[in-house]
Amino acid sequence: MKTKMLCLLSALAVCAGCVSYHTPPADRRVTVSPDLGSRVWVTDVRLTKAKSQHYTLQANVANNTDGVVRMEYKVVWLDSNGAEIPSVVSTWQPMSAAARNVAGLTATAPSPEAVDFRLYVQVARGY
Repeated sequence: MKTKMLCLLSALAVCAGCVSYHTPPADRRVTVSPDLGSRVWVTDVRLTKAKSQHYTLQANVANNTDGVVRMEYKVVWLDSNGAEIPSVVSTWQPMSAAARNVAGLTATAPSPEAVDFRLYVQVARGY
């Protein structure tokens, strides 16, 4: 009986070491600056088109730390040729995420010609 119990406990210990670790999704349109390291991940990136024919970007920023992370983000909108569409809305926007929490961000394209985007996230500067 002791041998069976010891085998069971050993098997459980081995399985406990097999816990999967979550890794951030790879979306080439999203850049998180190295100064944030793995403290935040951008997840659930969605692009939808409204009746106005303008795209809306929605994304979640997951805070992997035990403290509040203050950051800023900028969305650059691109036309069908991949060229940046100049816009006053493509500026750094402050945001924060509570410890071990997820914060959402939303941005709307400045014109119907926008078909893609680039999202940049960095540590907040001067806020």
